Amino acid sequence: MLSRDAAQTLIEKVIKLADAEQVEAILHSSSTNSTRFSSNVITQNVGLTNDSLRLRVINGKRQGVSSVNQFDDESIKRCIKSALAIAKVAADDNALLPMIDKQPKYEAVNAWYESTARYTPAQRAEQIGKVLRDYDKRGLEGAGIFDTDEGAIAYGNNRGVLAYKSGSKAEFSVSAFMENGGVEGWAESFALDVGKCDPVRAGNIAAAKAESGRSTQGIEPGEYTVVLEPAAVAEMMLFWGWLTANGLAFAEGRSFHKGELGQSILDKKLTITEDPYHPELGGTPFDLEGFATQRVTLVENGTIKAVCHDRRSAALCKQQNTGHANPQPDARGAGPGNLVVKPGDASLEQMIASTQRGLLVTKFHYTNTVNQQDVSITGLTRAGTFLIEDGKVKHAVKNMRFTQSLLSALADIEAIGSEAHASGGALFGGNFVVPAMKLKHWRFSSPTGF
Repeated sequence: MLSRDAAQTLIEKVIKLADAEQVEAILHSSSTNSTRFSSNVITQNVGLTNDSLRLRVINGKRQGVSSVNQFDDESIKRCIKSALAIAKVAADDNALLPMIDKQPKYEAVNAWYESTARYTPAQRAEQIGKVLRDYDKRGLEGAGIFDTDEGAIAYGNNRGVLAYKSGSKAEFSVSAFMENGGVEGWAESFALDVGKCDPVRAGNIAAAKAESGRSTQGIEPGEYTVVLEPAAVAEMMLFWGWLTANGLAFAEGRSFHKGELGQSILDKKLTITEDPYHPELGGTPFDLEGFATQRVTLVENGTIKAVCHDRRSAALCKQQNTGHANPQPDARGAGPGNLVVKPGDASLEQMIASTQRGLLVTKFHYTNTVNQQDVSITGLTRAGTFLIEDGKVKHAVKNMRFTQSLLSALADIEAIGSEAHASGGALFGGNFVVPAMKLKHWRFSSPTGF
């Protein structure tokens, strides 16, 4: 991973070499270290370092973009030449915004931990070994991955703006299986500081699910009360953010808002905040136009309060820029990346005990959008789905496909968990701090055979 000084030196070098009216450089640097295991043995250990630089130049009303992942003089000059050539033949863009020319003040984010960055393959193997030795004794097979990563992002332009942020994360994910079949048990542990990552606890949770689901039974599709564990809530929040908090979609009337905020249409228990400054997330305090990123309350006590903006969508809506720009030019629009759901007052055990008949869902899988206008999604349950009857978990059930509008699901929340922690459970990534959640209505559209 490139240090602050190294990133600044590289950006300043590129800016100096690029002969354009306006020059912008965005640098990503990462070191990813993974240990994989399957059938109770470690199968792979890999380390990957990747640095890339994205250059944008503006001359008049024209812009050009190019990128490079080698930083020798020849490669950098070739990248600059390419961006200038693209700008030369690009069509005039009358809506092109100039790069910012005033250094914003960025709130400090403590996201990098030396303990994580310096964690060794031997240390990862030691923690994995604790889990797998226990699985051998219990007649379980374990498979999963233990990542300890660090990375940095930097933004700079030739108008005096420079920003840098580094971070780290440790993520342990494990699936447990009975040797004679049954349900997959799954759990994870996620932390910026590897010292707070607990593989043994995650391994025990996954094992308990596998042992309680020695055989699965099919159930009929239909509408059920669901108790969603945090990983399932994280997946749900990923799509909520994508489909409801994009400033450009709001400005263009492509979202359910119909251009209107202040709608009190969700359950009053629900508050959702976009918060890159949450201590368990360690988000980035600036966007990729160089603006300072703001905390944004998207939903407050069930009322739709805001969406995330970059300069373009903020101007279209006559609202404040919240500092959520992607690299420009950008057709997607600004959106959230660090969603936090306010905890409630119920434990997972209390949610189950108060359920006469419903389903306990560990996580969702292969989720995708059905309709943006009514915020409907579809996907499968995975890694442990259980029938609840008379306040007790009865048995594992075969996975089900669901098709559900999040607007209607989140309008009738029976309970929200009292604990919320960072989760990496969403299939498409993202940062979330979420509790468990009990929803009165969730529609399962078809069964599966597994």
